[in-house]
Amino acid sequence: MKHAPKDPRGGHARLYWTLLDSPAYLALSYSAKALYVDLRRRLLSTNNGNINAALSTLKHRGWRSSATLNKALIDLVAVGLIAQTRQGGIASMSKICSLYRFTDEEVFDHPKLGIPKMKATHDYRRFDKLAWARAAVREARQSHQGKNRKVQKLKLTASEPKAMRPFIASETEQGTRSQFQKVNQ
Repeated sequence: MKHAPKDPRGGHARLYWTLLDSPAYLALSYSAKALYVDLRRRLLSTNNGNINAALSTLKHRGWRSSATLNKALIDLVAVGLIAQTRQGGIASMSKICSLYRFTDEEVFDHPKLGIPKMKATHDYRRFDKLAWARAAVREARQSHQGKNRKVQKLKLTASEPKAMRPFIASETEQGTRSQFQKVNQ
């Protein structure tokens, strides 16, 4: 059996036009598109589902802000271009990182990580219109920012104002009690 000749230019990240022209991809911010390409660069023949997006592993690709990285991840998951295969970090109260898969590629079995084999789901295709994909991104960001959470309203009561005499610099210089001490007596 003959193998295809190796590309003399090295490895590549294949992105199909149907994905790049999809409403899901077009709804992404530039940061999310950049993250998609950076994560896609890490995809090899059998490691889909075992892709981490930790800031420490993406620093060499130019990622500096964990907030920007988190927003981009939220966007990619919201439109279905990637899906989480393992929860990690603070949410799982552990030191392991979250893992992701590309929904347009098959996932091979990773028993040590608890990731089962699955076919490509193409979750990003559920958006027929750009407006729907943008709405999904907005909703995902709002839910992660906590805007949908109920906030306890506090009842504030006004306190009685106390009359204070004007501050005179010479009193302070003479070593008398401070104005705050005089008012509170």
